[in-house]
Amino acid sequence: MTLSRRFSVWVRESPYGAGLVSLAASILLLLGFGLWYGGDQGNVNNTAGGMAMHSHEGEEGMSADHMVEFAGVMDDYLQKLPNDPDAAEQMLLTKYDGEKVDADGAVKLVGYRPIVSGGLPEGYSLASTSVLKMPCCTCVKAVCKRNDGSTLVLFEHDDEETAWFGDRRQSMATCGDKDCCLVDLDSSIAATWKQGTRSVTAVGVRDQEEVAKLVTWLDKS
Repeated sequence: MTLSRRFSVWVRESPYGAGLVSLAASILLLLGFGLWYGGDQGNVNNTAGGMAMHSHEGEEGMSADHMVEFAGVMDDYLQKLPNDPDAAEQMLLTKYDGEKVDADGAVKLVGYRPIVSGGLPEGYSLASTSVLKMPCCTCVKAVCKRNDGSTLVLFEHDDEETAWFGDRRQSMATCGDKDCCLVDLDSSIAATWKQGTRSVTAVGVRDQEEVAKLVTWLDKS
């Protein structure tokens, strides 16, 4: 009788045989389940991790791409604004699905009345108000004219980004009673400050004194 045959007979006839077979089957089952579960979990973790990483990197990449593109558009706008404000205005309206509105029309689109609807300081007049769907947010843009005919533009927006102007030199200063971020635009400056729950960015400002004048007036309006 062969060795395997003798073992089979012993298992059948021995009082311990059934228990031994059951124990062996349990061990094999546990080993098999462990290998399957570990391998499957590894695949799940790898897949989930890969998806999460891809999604996160994709979102960051989209945000960065939009910001670079936006800064480029704003740079073109700043180049046009001093010499041809009408062309600069039309460029932004076309690029960001802009719509010229009055104060009531702005409320319907953004949910608040533009800050300029309360008036402007002496020496300024409101030329137009529009709503733009910019990458950062949907914002209100007010084109203001000084008595000498030069243009100043106020953007009212929900975000606090000062990265609109790329890598241009910027500094912090106190204008009126508010902290302002000032950006050098070569022949003029831009200034951003908090106004209530939103932010205001003034483009084409002559100097810090003019920023302080605007801040003080708009804070009281």
